[in-house]
Amino acid sequence: MFGTMASTGNKQLFLQFGRNISYFTGRSCALYRCPLQQLQQHHVNRFFSSAAAIEVEEPVKRTYGEIISNRNKPSEEHVEKSDVQKKQSPFTYGHIRWIDREKGCAMIRDEVSNERIFLHFNYIDTSETAQLNAKIINPVISPGLRVRFQVRPNPNNHAVMTAYDVQRWNGDKIPLLHYKDALTIALKARAWLGHRCYEILDEEQDAAAISDKIRLAYEDSNKLTEWARSQLVDSNNIIRECKAELGNEVFDILENIYQIDDVQRKVEEAFFRCERTLKELELLGIREEGNDS
Repeated sequence: MFGTMASTGNKQLFLQFGRNISYFTGRSCALYRCPLQQLQQHHVNRFFSSAAAIEVEEPVKRTYGEIISNRNKPSEEHVEKSDVQKKQSPFTYGHIRWIDREKGCAMIRDEVSNERIFLHFNYIDTSETAQLNAKIINPVISPGLRVRFQVRPNPNNHAVMTAYDVQRWNGDKIPLLHYKDALTIALKARAWLGHRCYEILDEEQDAAAISDKIRLAYEDSNKLTEWARSQLVDSNNIIRECKAELGNEVFDILENIYQIDDVQRKVEEAFFRCERTLKELELLGIREEGNDS
């Protein structure tokens, strides 16, 4: 601690280069708050370059205990930073070991503890819409895929841990449907709408009632279609996958060219299937680049 001395008549001031001033008179000593922070820098320089005294504001007396407690008290910024550092991510990271699509489940191995975590397809996405369509979920996952997830006890067996809210390791959502499944759902939703409209028109006579029921049927059908569309996150990849399947079919045909009577017809049939699928995918908003018509 260092400072300078100044004289004001029969009184002396010890100025500390910090926040406090000690004011001495006789045997008494009081600790005051210094208003130096409110002074401009050139005023401070003038004070220390000359022997002139400084007028001190009426002091706010504090006890020694208050001074020590404030000195040792951490700043609010430091406390907030410490709290943030203590917060841990709710996610655990691991890799998918195997998948059983018939039973709708998979197994994840925790990459830290090496523990096996059970995963049911229904728990990948715990949102209300996903739960309403749990029976048709067929997620786009494969063995070896790195994922992040949260863990909780299995409702049916608390001794077994179950993964839920499963995402790709970088936070991207896992599509709950393959594009073929999404397309099947969209086509079935439209077919259901057609049957429902037929029933309404066959049963109802009142025009207003017919209009309301058809509107509600359309909303239900469209809601399912929109959910299926939301699971298709990469349009370009879906187009490539569809064309890659055409390539696989053509390869199989040409590999067995001597066992097939009409090779050209087989290749054309494979091409038309691919073309039809691409047209149907437009129902879900999946289009090739440059084909916005």
